[in-house]
Amino acid sequence: MAYDTIGIRSPFLPEFIALEIERQCTLRQGIEIETGGILYQLTTGQLEGSFDSRISVRVEREEWTKDDDSNSAVPFRVVSEPYIYIEGSVHKALMGHNVFGGPTDFRKSCKFLIGLVSKLINMLLPSVDRWFVKRVDVSEIYNLGSFDACQEWFRGFVLSEFPRRQVTRYGTTGIYAPGSTTCVKFYHKGPEFGKHDRKRLKRYWDAQKVDELQSFANGIIRCEIEIKSKKLVYDFGTLPLVKNVTDEYLNAVHDREAVKLLREGTGDMNLVRRSEAVQERLFDSYSPRLAGLLLSTWSRLTIFGEKEVKKTMPERTWYRQKKQLESVGVSWKATDIMLKNITLVPQDFSPVRSDSRRLEVESPEVIAQLLRIA
Repeated sequence: MAYDTIGIRSPFLPEFIALEIERQCTLRQGIEIETGGILYQLTTGQLEGSFDSRISVRVEREEWTKDDDSNSAVPFRVVSEPYIYIEGSVHKALMGHNVFGGPTDFRKSCKFLIGLVSKLINMLLPSVDRWFVKRVDVSEIYNLGSFDACQEWFRGFVLSEFPRRQVTRYGTTGIYAPGSTTCVKFYHKGPEFGKHDRKRLKRYWDAQKVDELQSFANGIIRCEIEIKSKKLVYDFGTLPLVKNVTDEYLNAVHDREAVKLLREGTGDMNLVRRSEAVQERLFDSYSPRLAGLLLSTWSRLTIFGEKEVKKTMPERTWYRQKKQLESVGVSWKATDIMLKNITLVPQDFSPVRSDSRRLEVESPEVIAQLLRIA
């Protein structure tokens, strides 16, 4: 588990300090600062997305609130004392990229980000435990070993249905499920790195190093859960302080949201998705009659997709059989029936933390930098 984009807001600040921070940020707007080969670029605007390598530093003089005396739950903005909001990829700030090796300690990650901004604007900022958390992106990466294997895994979602969330598919490169409390993103790291980071890094790094990073990213699937302020307020009762948001809490939210979307990897049993293995698993787990019915349903799911198969079955039968398939680790995504290729996507792969292809090593470079601020 690694942290990527983090959004934190300071306690209220005196007006003269807020004005000085604004002045310092304006002076550094659009300037690229190179320190030890890693790039930092401050902006006073909002980030374009999780791929944005800049750090946003904004002085705010309004905050969201709700009228407790009203029946309306719609929040609105009111004038407040000034504070600053910092948002940026701590992973990219530490390494220059977020392909692998990101930080795994949330409090240290926040402390590093505050210290970095403090240094760049030449201003002493409040200590880390006085800051509030508004956003955390928690990520996991999985190494499938090749560009084609990652593409085929995403191709398996073409006929999948996600009844509880609105999901956008980006061909064979990713799926994105937005939400008011969390956003779930699965994407092929290779194309994303090539589009957003490769050209930037080649201006400062050795070309061979960037090419090696691109080659590694080509075999990576990344799962990213964006935890929003609404989710944090719901779980903690109010916007929590950094010191109250534990790694265990963030890991649990990531796992729950990822599994909820995919409905895979919930048990101890390895997944199967190839025809012969599925048949063997079903007949080992159920009576011959039920196994035959479930095998037929599985075959239709892989060919026609969930939406079409659901139309042909009574609702109770549909949900019962779907649960029976899932409970014994049978997957109908990226199967050999659909792909007509049994060699690329690993037989038991599922993007959950128990999967053997998960990469969980924190980079020595990250460890060394975080040790200096501990």
